[in-house]
Amino acid sequence: MLYIRAILHVKPEQRETLLEAARPCIDATLQEPGCQEYELHISLSDPNRLVFMEVWESEDCLEPHRKSDHMRAFGKVAAGCLAAPPRIEYITPAKVDVK
Repeated sequence: MLYIRAILHVKPEQRETLLEAARPCIDATLQEPGCQEYELHISLSDPNRLVFMEVWESEDCLEPHRKSDHMRAFGKVAAGCLAAPPRIEYITPAKVDVK
């Protein structure tokens, strides 16, 4: 499993535009092979910080996702809405023995 956290800092005046563009992207992404979870969250401490939480079966599933029409459409809108470059973190489960 691969977990992804993508943090977006949105211009306040563009927040609703980005949220509108995210809806169809989220719906389409959830239908993609290998997508286990794809949710958008809003920070309680900063309403202009949005966080995508994603779970994928494997890294191999990401390339078709990145090239998909819905991601390209979302990316075009997001480019004009972001106050800073997105911060994307890839996470994998730690193999730790707990006793």
